[in-house]
Amino acid sequence: MIKQEILRLNRNPELSPWFQDQLEQQIAFGLYHNDIATLKSRLVSGLSKYKMQYGIDEIVVGISGGIDSAVTAALFKQAGWNVTGVLMPIHQNPEETARGKELCEALGIDSLEKDLTEVFDFVSANITDDDKIRQGNIRARLRMITLYDLASAKGGCVASTDNFSELAAGFWTLHGDVGDVSPIQALSKSWEVPALAEALGVPQSIVEAVPTDGLGIANGDEDQFGFSYLEFDLALFKLMRGGIDLDTLTEEDKKIVQAVADRVRSTTYKRANPFNLTHPLDASRYEDLEQLDIYLRS
Repeated sequence: MIKQEILRLNRNPELSPWFQDQLEQQIAFGLYHNDIATLKSRLVSGLSKYKMQYGIDEIVVGISGGIDSAVTAALFKQAGWNVTGVLMPIHQNPEETARGKELCEALGIDSLEKDLTEVFDFVSANITDDDKIRQGNIRARLRMITLYDLASAKGGCVASTDNFSELAAGFWTLHGDVGDVSPIQALSKSWEVPALAEALGVPQSIVEAVPTDGLGIANGDEDQFGFSYLEFDLALFKLMRGGIDLDTLTEEDKKIVQAVADRVRSTTYKRANPFNLTHPLDASRYEDLEQLDIYLRS
C-alpha cells in the first residue's frame, strides 16, 4: 500500500491521529499519488524539450551526497544531457562525499571534486563559529560561484536541486542554491522525491540518508524543524487547500502547524526575489517584454 511506502521512505515517523488522518485524506485526494512512472516520464520529457528549445545540452549539478541532487542528476541524465556532477566539500562529512562519488559512478556521469575548505576559511575568517547561518550562506554561495564558472567553461547551465518542501520552508540560500533549470522544485520531499529516487535507480544509501542542508547549520533538516518532513508536508498541503481550525488540534499538533505557517510566512521574501517595482509611468513594461520573449521564441 502507498501509505506503508510513504512511511517507510520517511523512516517511519510516529504520527499523531490528526496527522494519520491527514495522510489518509491526502492520499485519497491524490496529493500523495502512486503514479511515479508518469511523474518520471513527464519530467524527463520536459528536460528534453528545454534542451532542444534552447540548444543547450551541458548541465552542471552540485552533488551533495543527498537525495535531491541525486534525483536531479539522474533526471538530466535520462533526458540526454551531458551531466557533470561536482562535489564541493567544505569541512564535509566524509560519508556525504563518498555517497556523492557513489552516485556519479552509479549514474555513469562525469564527476569533478573541488575542495572549497581553504577558500571558505579565508572568506569566513571574521565570522564566529556560533554564527551558523552566515557561515552556511557563504558555503552555498561559494559553491554556486564554482558551479557557474564551470558551466560557463562548458557552455552550459546550472541545475537547481531544491524541492517543493524546501522552497516553502525557505531551506535555501538566495543566490546560493538557485540555478537555471529546476526539475524537482514542484516535488514533495516526503514522497515524490524519494519515490522517484528509487524509480531512477539512485543508490539506496542515498535514498535512506537523513536529510541535511549540507551547510553545517544543524544535524539535519528535520532537526531544525523539530518534526518530520512528512508532518511538514501534510500541514503545508492542508494549509494550502483550505486552512486548519487550530482549536480542533492537540497542543503538540498545533505547535507543528503553527511552525509550518511561520516558516512559510517568514520566508516569503525569498520566493519573491528580486522584488521589482513597476515603472511609475509605463506600467506594462514587464508584460510587454514578456510578450516579446514569447514572440521571438515562436
